[in-house]
Amino acid sequence: MCPSATCHPGALLLGVVQRDKKVVMLPTPMKVTEDFVEKAVKAGDPEKRLRFAGQCAKGGCSQWTGSRCGVIDKALNYMKEVTDNASLPLCAIRPQCRWYSQSGADACKVCPYVITDTR
Repeated sequence: MCPSATCHPGALLLGVVQRDKKVVMLPTPMKVTEDFVEKAVKAGDPEKRLRFAGQCAKGGCSQWTGSRCGVIDKALNYMKEVTDNASLPLCAIRPQCRWYSQSGADACKVCPYVITDTR
């Protein structure tokens, strides 16, 4: 699963972006419905306020490097100091998470600092 998907029907609402720009993960993700998407879009760019998970599109995603997701590699490169002392955050998708399968616990430690940019 991609832990930084767009807001679309069938995605999972994974977390909420706080004022400090850190994502707090929900204990249980909520399945996103068409009604939810409509309301979320009316309130502004949902990806700037909420984190979603969905199927990893691999080569269908602009972040795919050919063999892995480039988002978590960039995040780890810029935030290596976070992985040193951070504990693993709550996560309901860890066993299926693309980032965790690529980079292990270090990916989980920087995950709450990643906000999806849909530009």
